[in-house]
Amino acid sequence: MTALPPSPVREDYESAVDHLRVISLDAVPRVSAQEDVEDEAQNMDNEDLDFSDPTRRIEGFDEGSKATLKEALKGASVAVVVQGTLEEYRRIFRQFVDFCKRVTDMDIESISASNIPPEMPQWIGFFLMEKCDDIDPFTNTVKDLTVSRGTYAHAQKLRAAISHHFGRTLELGTQVWTESSVHPGKYVGNPSLSITVSQYMVSLRRRKVRSGEVVTSARAIDEPILKLLYEFNTQIPRDDPDAEPMSKKRKAEHPEHWAGSGIRAQLQLLYILAFLCLLRFDEVLRIQWHWVSVETYQGMRRLKIELPFRKTHQTGGISPFYLYEDKQKPWLCPVLAKKVSATKWSYKSSQGMSADSFMECFRLNLLDIKIDPRHFGTHSFRRGGCQYLSMILRWPIRNICSWAGWSDSFDNPGTLFKYLLSWTDAPTVQREDYFNPKRTQADPCGGCGHTCWCA
Repeated sequence: MTALPPSPVREDYESAVDHLRVISLDAVPRVSAQEDVEDEAQNMDNEDLDFSDPTRRIEGFDEGSKATLKEALKGASVAVVVQGTLEEYRRIFRQFVDFCKRVTDMDIESISASNIPPEMPQWIGFFLMEKCDDIDPFTNTVKDLTVSRGTYAHAQKLRAAISHHFGRTLELGTQVWTESSVHPGKYVGNPSLSITVSQYMVSLRRRKVRSGEVVTSARAIDEPILKLLYEFNTQIPRDDPDAEPMSKKRKAEHPEHWAGSGIRAQLQLLYILAFLCLLRFDEVLRIQWHWVSVETYQGMRRLKIELPFRKTHQTGGISPFYLYEDKQKPWLCPVLAKKVSATKWSYKSSQGMSADSFMECFRLNLLDIKIDPRHFGTHSFRRGGCQYLSMILRWPIRNICSWAGWSDSFDNPGTLFKYLLSWTDAPTVQREDYFNPKRTQADPCGGCGHTCWCA
C-alpha cells in the first residue's frame, strides 16, 4: 500500500457510504456459468477424451514447471476477450485506480486476490456515481449542470471493466462477493458482483429512466433508403484513372464531392452484405476477397460468403451465406454490386477501411439523399435486414435466427424483438390506416403479383 497526502474528499467518506446505501434498491441476480460447462461436457465425443494413465508422472516436474504451465495456459486464454475490448477495459480500470488514489490511501494496483479490502464494493459504487450519476457521492447534492454525466450504458461498461479485472486478472471469477463463513470479516468473490454494486445499478437505471433518459437503438435502414442510396451513387460519373486526387481545399469548397464512384460502389456492396446477411458493420469491414466467390447454381449466379469467425462464433463453425442475383431489385443485388466494385478493392489487409471512416462515409451518403444521419448507427443495417426478412419477405422467426447464426435455443428473445420493433424506426402503417378499407395497396409481389398487405 502507498500512503498518499490527505484529501478533503475523504472527510465525507462515511457520509458517502450512507448515500450509496440509501439509493440502493433490489439486487440483480447473477447468471451462473455452470450451464456452459455442462453443455461442453455433453457435446464432447469419446475420441476427444484422454484415456492415458493418470498415475504416470512427468520427470523433473516441480513447482517451477507448474508455474510455467499456469502462465502458458493463461496466455493461451487471452483471446477469450478481443484485443480492442481488452484495451478499453484496461483504460477504464486505470481511471478507477486514479480515483481510488485520489479518494483513499489504497493503491488498487498493489492489491492481490487475497487482500481485497471489504470496502471495495463501496469504492466501485462511488466511482460509478462520480462518472454517471446526477448525485455527487461525497456531498449528496445534485451535480452542477456543467458537470458531465455518463449514460446508464456507460455505467455498465465501467462495471464490466472492473469485473473483468477482478474476475480474470485476479482470477476471482464470477462468484458473488460474500463474507467468508470460515474467516469472519474476510470476503471472497468478485467485489464488482457484490449486492451493493448490483443494487446501485438497478437504482441508477430506474432514476435514469425517470429523468427522461431512454435507451435509444439505432434506427433501422429499410429498402427504400437503400434504393435512394443506390440511385444517387450510380449517378456519380465514373472516376478518371488519370485524374489527380482531390485536394483538401477542393473538398472543403465542395463537400458534396466527398467521394467518387469507386468509394460509392464499395459502400453499396457493404450496405447490401450487412443488410441481407444481418452482419455487424465491423464484420463486414473485415471480409477478405478469398472468403467471397461467385458461383452458378441452377442457371442463376450467386455470391457465396464464407466467414471464418464472427463475434458470436469465435471458434468457427459458421454456415456460408448464399446471396442470389436479383435483377428486379438492383439496389439489393450483391452480384451486381460485387461486379461494379471489383476493381476498387485492395488485397492488402492493412489498407482496409476503418470503422470510423465507414460511419463517416455512411452518414455523408445519407446527407446526399436528404436524410438526417443522426438517428442511424452501427446496427442500422442489422436491424433493418432483420425487419426486411420478417415483414417484407415474411420469413419465420426460426429461419431468421438460423440464417443470421443466432442461438436456436431462443434464450434471449428480447434481443430479436428489439431488432424487429423500436420507436426510432419509421412507421410502416399510419395510425388511421390500420382498418382503412381504402388504404393504399403495397408494391406488387415479384412472385405472385399480389398488392394486398396480407400477401
